[in-house]
Amino acid sequence: MEYQMTKSPHRLHYLEQLPCEILSTSPGELGRILPGPSIVYIEGERTPPLFVSVLLHGNEVTGFLAIQQLLRQADMKPPRSILLFIGNIRAAEADVRALDDEEDFNRIWNGGKGKQARMAAEVLRAVAARKPLACVDIHNNTGTNPHYACINTTQAATVNLAARFSDTIVYFTEPHEVISIACSRIAPSVTLECGISGESSGTEHALQYLVQCLEADETTLFSPPGKAHHDVFHTVGRITVPDHAELAFGTECIDADICFRSDFDLLNFTRVASGTMLGTLRSYESCPKVLDNGENDVTKTYLDVVDDEIRTTRHFIPAMFTLDKRVIHQDCLGYVMEPYPLKT
Repeated sequence: MEYQMTKSPHRLHYLEQLPCEILSTSPGELGRILPGPSIVYIEGERTPPLFVSVLLHGNEVTGFLAIQQLLRQADMKPPRSILLFIGNIRAAEADVRALDDEEDFNRIWNGGKGKQARMAAEVLRAVAARKPLACVDIHNNTGTNPHYACINTTQAATVNLAARFSDTIVYFTEPHEVISIACSRIAPSVTLECGISGESSGTEHALQYLVQCLEADETTLFSPPGKAHHDVFHTVGRITVPDHAELAFGTECIDADICFRSDFDLLNFTRVASGTMLGTLRSYESCPKVLDNGENDVTKTYLDVVDDEIRTTRHFIPAMFTLDKRVIHQDCLGYVMEPYPLKT
């Protein structure tokens, strides 16, 4: 069945039921079926529902693929109801994080007057009205990272919900415009970071986690999963580069303003020592900048330029370092983290 529709990419569309075609449609072809950002209530065997958001970034498809598999296996009748939000359809068609003429779909959840901010507010009202058991936002990285869960509060229920996905947990409060922070005011909320988009290991991991959430009762879901130790990190800074900076990696650095080391993303979730060389700088006007959670410039705390080499000035733990130039300019180069001991 081909759906007749008027496309409206920044208005929320309510689906009375999930079109069966979605179970066999690739993320890049969703525009044939969905007119834009869409929310649908999928009735399961019990309530309250689990809220799941996918494709907030159009080229991060693991969440959508996991939902497809889950619903196929459950024959469209999951063990718990699901409130599903499918985000940036246009960006998914173009296989990009976000289109140049729009805001990042995961930076619109803290108010505003634009069309996308109004759409986000409408999503949050719909989520709050359903009183979900928990909220799960599923993402991918473009660099080499382990699978990990992000939290925005250190309340026990949220930590335990995250620990069911991974022993590696990242606590962050910036950027504050993300959907997980907005949802954390409604129910325990986590973000799943599932590695490189489309890899089968990430899809399977997300699928098994969703099955856990749908099958567990409230007491079990928010109780410790039996593991006493978690590696919890706190993001304390975000590394950016100027919009005009020409970037390169490894040896292909002719005419680049910054040439980063070829194994740059392999530094993620490692303890980078003071004095580590990250790259070389050709133009001082293009020097990377580190902003703390209050948007204060703390570059000198973490980075320095010595003989045209960008070096760390203290040890820290990077996350989301990426070799994707488009993502770097649209979002950031990566994050600075420190260990965050949880109070027990």
